Amino acid sequence: MKWFAYLLIVAGVSTMFYPKAKSMYYSYQEQQLLEDWESSAEGSLIQQSYQQLDNVFTEKTRPKNASDFSSKPNILGKLTINQIDLTIPIMEGASQQNLKVAAGHLKGTAPIGEPGNAAIAAHRSYTYGKQFNRLTEVKTGDLIKVETNHKKLTYKITEKLLVKPTDLSVLQNHKNQSVITLITCHPMKNPTHRYIVKAVLQKEEVL
Repeated sequence: MKWFAYLLIVAGVSTMFYPKAKSMYYSYQEQQLLEDWESSAEGSLIQQSYQQLDNVFTEKTRPKNASDFSSKPNILGKLTINQIDLTIPIMEGASQQNLKVAAGHLKGTAPIGEPGNAAIAAHRSYTYGKQFNRLTEVKTGDLIKVETNHKKLTYKITEKLLVKPTDLSVLQNHKNQSVITLITCHPMKNPTHRYIVKAVLQKEEVL
């Protein structure tokens, strides 16, 4: 019977460490995407992208081999918020696959750094990396820095909102301003709302 007791101990230890190992794995992938990007030289679509977040945040759908990228990911840059110790890669598309290891730029919204409203979504959960877990801690006036292959952009946070998933007003276009809208789920478990942080471009440096 000793072997059975040992088996139970091993099973218990494995169960205890599995969530931590999984979190470390996705954090590692997130860091790898950042390193890959830094070493590189180089109205219906918006609604579909936004509504897709319902499945992404609640994990109603999960692609096969979701942690594996079949082709080189399209990394747009990185986003940094010093106040919450956050640096995260930004990928094109807010898919389940992308949001496991990065933030995702919603297709159909303005290009980052251009006039208009660029929407960027990321997870806020206990399962995957840090991502937007601490987004609720930022304050109005805090700075968000975005670096692409060609520009360094500094945004100032102007407002924070809690909205229902059906509220598309947060994606309203701003023709005369360059705005980024950060989107995540709220609360972290069984989310019913979207937590929104909006920021306006203050400074642009060409690389």
